[in-house]
Amino acid sequence: MIECKKFIFDVDATLVDTQAVIDNIWKKWCETVGVSYVDMSQYIHGRKIEETLHCISPSYACDVQVEKVKSIALSEMTKAQAISNAHSFISNLSPNAWGIATSGPKKVATTSLLASGFDLPKVMIWAEDVLKGKPDPEPFIKAAHALNVIPSECVAFEDSPSGVLSAKRAGCFTVALLTSHREDELKDADLIVQGFGHLTVIKNHNGSYCLAAS
Repeated sequence: MIECKKFIFDVDATLVDTQAVIDNIWKKWCETVGVSYVDMSQYIHGRKIEETLHCISPSYACDVQVEKVKSIALSEMTKAQAISNAHSFISNLSPNAWGIATSGPKKVATTSLLASGFDLPKVMIWAEDVLKGKPDPEPFIKAAHALNVIPSECVAFEDSPSGVLSAKRAGCFTVALLTSHREDELKDADLIVQGFGHLTVIKNHNGSYCLAAS
């Protein structure tokens, strides 16, 4: 059982089931520029758009291509749905006890969260809020500070290797969900579970929380 004060969540494939949606976004972008989706598929999850584009070629990491991806994403993200049991898990937390640290742009991530029925928390760190995206620890460090705690007092939830590394490097206790990657790809996490249905969270009298896996 883990005791903590606050929770920080990634969005894509953690709170919102965007796996197929994100794949489709990048497939559509690939069609517009003649890039092989197979060649770039390993880079598309858990990174800022600019960094994904840079992995393909530095020439693609420009405002024109970033805006093209965002435009496709805004349309596709309206189809997003919540990850199984994510709503019930969040319902056990006080509104000021959790926040978001995502590699997604604000408009895109907000669209997916609202489309899948989530209320937006007060603390939300988007791609625009950081100089370095995941796997750099900056997103989770900023989220923890915005929640008025240090990272080691937080439990972070992630689904991608880059996200897990980001949270771990920040100092968070890191839970990896098997929603988008294999277990061996998430080995750096402190805890790996199939999903929120395998987790129980209880609020203590002092305002802290206990998290247990089953």
